Amino acid sequence: MMSLLHRYVLKRFIYCYVLSATGLIGIFLIVDFFERVDEFIRRDVPYSDLVFYFIYKIPGIAFYMAPQAVLLATVITLAVLARDNEIIAMKAGGIGIVGITLPILGAALVVALLVVASNEYLAPIATKKMNYIFKVKVQGNPVYGDTYIEIDRAAYQETWFVAKDKAIWNIRQFDPEEGRISGARIFYRFDNGLIRKRIDVKEVVWKGTHWEFVDGFLRTFDQEGNGTTEYFEKKIIPVLETPDDFMKSISIHSDEMSLRELYKEIQEMTLEGKDTLKYRVEFHQKISYPFISIVLALLAIPLSLRSSRHGGVLFCVGINLAMGFVFSFLYAMGVSLGFGGFFSPLFAAWGPFILFSSLGSYLLLTLDSEYIIPRLGL
Repeated sequence: MMSLLHRYVLKRFIYCYVLSATGLIGIFLIVDFFERVDEFIRRDVPYSDLVFYFIYKIPGIAFYMAPQAVLLATVITLAVLARDNEIIAMKAGGIGIVGITLPILGAALVVALLVVASNEYLAPIATKKMNYIFKVKVQGNPVYGDTYIEIDRAAYQETWFVAKDKAIWNIRQFDPEEGRISGARIFYRFDNGLIRKRIDVKEVVWKGTHWEFVDGFLRTFDQEGNGTTEYFEKKIIPVLETPDDFMKSISIHSDEMSLRELYKEIQEMTLEGKDTLKYRVEFHQKISYPFISIVLALLAIPLSLRSSRHGGVLFCVGINLAMGFVFSFLYAMGVSLGFGGFFSPLFAAWGPFILFSSLGSYLLLTLDSEYIIPRLGL
């Protein structure tokens, strides 16, 4: 009897989820179509590229829409069951709220795991192809290796980064196609942080196997700050980075990386002494965001059953969308504070998740209980 009811509720939920996810993705694609189509037509891009652009966009949209689709599917499923008095019939048969809604929570977990898998294996590849179509074929940006370079960023202004040998580089302009750096300052430090060597150079040119420094001067300092200056027209100075390394250091497209690639990049940047805060927050965000599906399902179940007693389906949807908005706002604020360094990356991405999942679990277990401490009723 229990398994039959579980299959019945699960079938209802899957039907509602497919409709909700399809509708949300469709709305997003329609809005984006009207925003992008003029640019595709103006650049005389083949219609096949327009079609593939939106096909490649679907995995990325599905990543962000999956929790909202779970929320809507949960609300609609329970509101319809309550409207038809099926919830009352199930409870009269001795099945508690947890037992009735267990298939929904299980399905929400499966959705989260599928989104994680998609974001690891499918979404990065699709995003790269989508960006290539729009950035290269439509906007006409040049390509360097497997990476597109936006024209308005082809000259990277006042870029700072830490090299593999711990030297601090300040680059005024970088042309990855020519392998040419213009207006560079390089600082080498003692262990105590004082500058021991500084290079100011007009150009640094890649010669295939090494970098050639053109028209600059090298200053060397001792611990007391006394220094000597050497001027040069051309000089070869050992640099561990290649143009590929400079390109990667200056611009990392985390949305085109899988979790493994992003984690590897964080490890490499950490070894090189670079700031990894932004990418650590994004790493935890990529993991935590799909599991918002479970949080929203936990919140939607008690809210839907309570609100269904006072209104119809639309009333349930409104109440749950309001709660979903509050959670999304706090989640986004937590991530933003994580980027700003106010929260640790782990707390920024998982703090709201733990708080609201605890609240949802409590509301679910005490839905029809007169006790403050929940009593399970399967």
